[in-house]
Amino acid sequence: MQITEVSVIGIRSAVTELVTAGGSLRFRLFPMIHFGMPEFYLQVVKRLRDCGLVVAEGLDRPSSTGYAYMLAARITGRRGARALVSQDIDYASLGVPVIWPDGPEQQARHKRGLGIWGWLDVVLLTPVLAVSMFLGGQDWLLRSRMEFDDTTEARLRFGTKILIDKRDAKILVTLEEIYQQHRDEDVTVAIVFGAAHMPAVVRGLYSRYDYRARSGEWLSIIDF
Repeated sequence: MQITEVSVIGIRSAVTELVTAGGSLRFRLFPMIHFGMPEFYLQVVKRLRDCGLVVAEGLDRPSSTGYAYMLAARITGRRGARALVSQDIDYASLGVPVIWPDGPEQQARHKRGLGIWGWLDVVLLTPVLAVSMFLGGQDWLLRSRMEFDDTTEARLRFGTKILIDKRDAKILVTLEEIYQQHRDEDVTVAIVFGAAHMPAVVRGLYSRYDYRARSGEWLSIIDF
């Protein structure tokens, strides 16, 4: 199952609904890249208001890597780069209950911003990404880092796959609790997390409760 796609026209996110036979509880996946066109985030917010419950990522702004990608794209003059914005969804305005698997500590860290080490990472990484975009092309660079399907293993720097795995486990615990509490209810649960987490979500819901993709739509995150 494709989660995000990188092509000659840009980066797209597959908003996919998962269902299980005989069950009325649905899970709707919103794979996120934490920087993109403002129109993408507006489309996500519009769809979240139609859901009964939202499971959201505490760190829903660009990491140092995300900021470095945006800066590198602007430095190399990529089409539409100057219009890109950081993800900043106002969950309080949705009128829908929100659950945060990351817990209050991660949210507090998110509010504090990148910090000195994060900004140092931006300074060091941006030139590397800019050179890679200039020599190898933006499509190759983004495809290798931002295209995911349900079999993808996270390709992140400096051993951070361990951190991804820990956060995946927290998400699956939360989804199991939601399933146990609401499995007989006619409810759509939105899962709004970075695309790197979605393969684990898809595999976990399938292996535990036989959830499968029923329908979906593509939303454009970045147009090239």
